[in-house]
Amino acid sequence: MRVRNAISLVPFVLGTLACAAAHAQTDPPKTQFSIGAKIWHASWLSYVPATYTGIDANGGPALGDSVNGADGTGDTSVLPLLGVRHGKFFGSVSYGNYSSDFHVLSSSIILPNGQNLITSRTDHFKRRESDLNVGYYLTPEIGIALGYKDATESRDTTLAVAPQSTPLLSTKAKTLLLGAVGSFAVYEKLRFYFQAAYGPARLKLRFADPALSNFSTNGSYLIGELGLSYPIFTKASGYGGATASLGYRTQTVKTDSYAKFQEGRELRDVRDGAILALVFTL
Repeated sequence: MRVRNAISLVPFVLGTLACAAAHAQTDPPKTQFSIGAKIWHASWLSYVPATYTGIDANGGPALGDSVNGADGTGDTSVLPLLGVRHGKFFGSVSYGNYSSDFHVLSSSIILPNGQNLITSRTDHFKRRESDLNVGYYLTPEIGIALGYKDATESRDTTLAVAPQSTPLLSTKAKTLLLGAVGSFAVYEKLRFYFQAAYGPARLKLRFADPALSNFSTNGSYLIGELGLSYPIFTKASGYGGATASLGYRTQTVKTDSYAKFQEGRELRDVRDGAILALVFTL
């Protein structure tokens, strides 16, 4: 998140819709409530930018920049969620908290005398996300949804030559997402489900170093999830009970770097991995 649209954040939106809401019923009770949690074991791919000094073609001083793609350490997070459905309308709220360390073997640091110091570097990311979603079932098996995400991410950095952790950057993001959910019978009670969302975001970046200028920028999110679900028990009335699901979730943030880099480029931040959910419907 150190560059324009640098939003390694954000986001877990329609994946937070309660699984029971994705399993539409032909004639359900007028109002249903759901409570549950998702366990997401995800890898994290992001970027670590750096700057360096040199000379231009005329022999004058010049400032350059580079971006190192980095794989973060794996992270398993528990994401609580609440859902409600009234007729064909449904909604959900959820919360996510993620962290990861990104290690780069060779990163440039500019010393006070203008020379480049090459050192290894580790950036620690912490991200918190809150989601609110509302939607409507077009058919018993397919629905559309509108989501709002509020996310905050902080980055600290540690250099091999300076092992103490130093605050680097904090970012706040607000996002609107348009998405779809669906659930289809596979065999008896086993169902295939999918969730997808896409939308723009507005971000505010604040650097810990007062010499660096803060700025606001835009970004976009692409989120998808698919898997299988199965009701592990059902109430005698035929409605409510508990549903378990196992799937794969991916979240990609595409960003442009024109505001901070000498050379414009597209950056990606990706979190993906297996996701397990258990949802109780009342």
